[in-house]
This record gives sequence, structure tokens and C-alpha cells, in this order.
Amino acid sequence: MAEPGARVAALLLNWRGAALTLQCLRDLVQVPDVALEVLVLDNGSGADEVRALEAGLAALPPHPHRVELVQLPDNLGFTGGMNRGLALAADRAVPYALVLNNDLRLPADFLAPMVQVLDNDPGVAAIGPTVVHPDGTVWAEGGEVAFAPNALRLCGHGRAPRPREHGPEAVGFVPGACLLLRTRAAAEVGFFDDRYFMYWEDVDLCERLRRRGGRVVWLPWVRVEHLAGMSSGGGRSPLRKFLMACNEVRYLRAQGGLRGWAAWLLFDVLGWPLTLTAGPRAAFAKLRGMLAGCLGHRASARDVARYLGPG
Repeated sequence: MAEPGARVAALLLNWRGAALTLQCLRDLVQVPDVALEVLVLDNGSGADEVRALEAGLAALPPHPHRVELVQLPDNLGFTGGMNRGLALAADRAVPYALVLNNDLRLPADFLAPMVQVLDNDPGVAAIGPTVVHPDGTVWAEGGEVAFAPNALRLCGHGRAPRPREHGPEAVGFVPGACLLLRTRAAAEVGFFDDRYFMYWEDVDLCERLRRRGGRVVWLPWVRVEHLAGMSSGGGRSPLRKFLMACNEVRYLRAQGGLRGWAAWLLFDVLGWPLTLTAGPRAAFAKLRGMLAGCLGHRASARDVARYLGPG
């Protein structure tokens, strides 16, 4: 059972990244004012990773929260791993669920303002903060499906953060790097769609929440730091290029309109030669991803092993 009074189930997914996971966890357990149930979900990383996580949990400084290690037998992807955590949060009647990447640095006061918005506005189904790079520039202030490369735009990307007094503001989606959800609302739409495995799953979930009448909100006066793309080898890695391209087509087939397909044709198909600047391996991974998406390919751990190795 959840700790008495737990308000948030914090879901921290680990896959072959115990050092980063434990760094994020040490930040997370220092959060005051919000009762947490922290679920560290290991996505089939292997015995050495589990031992490192167990040692790290045992060495945590004193804190008021419950921390539990959940061992998953295989790499279920971001979607499958997080869905196990979301299902536990729903079963334990924890009202809010916090989806986190393990490569975040979290200030102690980041969570309470987002919880307060959900407490005070029942129309908000999901909320997220400003996410910045280590140099202080914006990674995302929410996002939107757009007439742009990859059919997505991370709002504010690469710029200085907008003033903390700005907003809050409704957005198309909040990236799954740091996303606070109403557990019940997420359950009612079926949590993340497992067919995405990793990438685009946050766009899809937020769209389904919005179609049911929930608002998705970016909160400017909260900031967290993100080392983007670490789980897939970095922002220009072949694995990320493959998964983004494959899942873009999956999303467009499910929820995209004419504008989305036009953006795909212009920026991704006709503009594909420009991706060669990222290196031929990444470029051809994107091309294979586009073709796989058109053929209805379901991304899985086999794709991860193809690009990153089975280790």
C-alpha cells in the first residue's frame, strides 16, 4: 500500500543508467511539503544494475518518503516501464503520478507548485515545468505538433527561459521528461500507448487527455535541468533518429491531419538529405525509421539492441 497521505507517485525509470538514476533520486527524496511514493523502475537492465540501485537506495540520506525498487524482467521501453508504475499508482489510489527521466536535476521546490495547480484547478489533467539545458537555455517550455521538422516543436527551445511571471499557459503536450498527471485521468485514457515504446508517447497521451476535455499546462515558475537524449545515446544518435521517425508516422496515422502529413512530406521525406549532416549512420537510421513507420512497425527492445547492442 501507499504511504499514508502520499499525494504523488514519482516514477523514475532506469535502463543501464544507475549512476544517473541515483543522482536524480537523491534530488527527488529531498523534496519537502509533498508526500511521495517513489517507484524506481528497473527496465530489465541486468543484475549489476540492480545491485547498484539497491546499494544506492540503501545509502540514501534520511528523508520522509517511501522508496521502492520495482524490477521489470525485460526492457519494456519508456512506455511499458512507465505504464507499470502508473498502474501501481492507480491501484494504490495515489492521486497524482510524476513521470521523470533519470537524467534530470531537480531543485527541492520543483514539485509543490505543480501539485498546487492540480489541487486548485480540476480542469488541468497534466502539467510540466520549464526544462532547461545545463547551460540555462530552454530545452522545452511545453511543446506542440507543428509544421516543422519531425512535425514537433519544443516551445522556447534554445532560447532564454521566459519570465517566471509568464503564464501558466496551455500547450499541446508536456514532454515526458518531467510530466505530472492526474492518475485517474491517465488511467481513463489507457496510460501511455505501448506501441510507441519510446518517443512520441507523451505527445499521444497528452492529445488523448485533451480530447477528453483535460487541459495540458506548462508552468513557467518551475525549472528543472535535463541532459536530453541520454537513454538513446544522445540527440543525434541513430537509435533516436530511428525511433522518432518511426513513431512520427505512427502518430500521424493515428491522430495526424493533412497539415501533419504535409510537414512530414516536406521536412522529413524531401528534406531527408539534410540529415546527412548528422552523419550517414544517423541519416540512414532515420530513413529506415520512416519506412518502418509506413509499414506499421512497432518499436521494441530489438531496435534498441540493433543500435546500442544487447549488453
